Amino acid sequence: MNALILMTRVPLPGMTKTRLMDIMTGEECANLHMEFLKDLFNTFKALKEDIDIYITYTPEYSLGVIGNIIPNFTKTFPQRGEDLGSKMYNGISHVLNLGYEKVVLIGSDIPHISSSDIFYSFEILDKNHIVLGPSYDGGYYLIGMKTPNKGIFHINKKWGGKSVLESTVDIINSQGLTVDFAPKYMDIDTKEDLFLFMDMYKNNENPIASNTIEFVRRWSGKYDKKQINRTNQTIY
Repeated sequence: MNALILMTRVPLPGMTKTRLMDIMTGEECANLHMEFLKDLFNTFKALKEDIDIYITYTPEYSLGVIGNIIPNFTKTFPQRGEDLGSKMYNGISHVLNLGYEKVVLIGSDIPHISSSDIFYSFEILDKNHIVLGPSYDGGYYLIGMKTPNKGIFHINKKWGGKSVLESTVDIINSQGLTVDFAPKYMDIDTKEDLFLFMDMYKNNENPIASNTIEFVRRWSGKYDKKQINRTNQTIY
């Protein structure tokens, strides 16, 4: 059996999506993140018969905030660790030690990820030690493995930097391990990401990310275009 881990902050105002607070209030950022989670949980419905799904969250005391949207087919546990790398390693190690053959971890900033791409990431592990899902900012939104590997999270770069993916691949290669890549996705972290996401999905008739798309449409409709610092873009 295989397992998927969703790593997320609980959407609390002022504690999530803070890089969007130049155009959104803290409450709006939290509400946007809540829509991300709703979309991901909808996508997980197509996985649940084949993959066990875990949610690892922070802050530890706050799970009740999302209690009413967490699917009953998921299991939860709090994040442990001092930084992002240690939290990812501890989460993957914890679930692998439960007896799973393959474990894939994803972030919560990709509400538009498809179930087929998640399935594909597990297939990559049939022939490789590690799978990574590259993001357009130079990092990765997905990592998976069959054996706990603490070393690949010990990079000499700041987490979230443009060379995180490259540094991680260098470590994997130095260990003599094989790696392959899931499809590339865009994290939604900044206003530029958000506007590009809307441009990409403005005519979307697919239910993927429908909650996120509808929220951003409602949010952008409340503001005059001049109120949002956006160059050569259109508000939807």
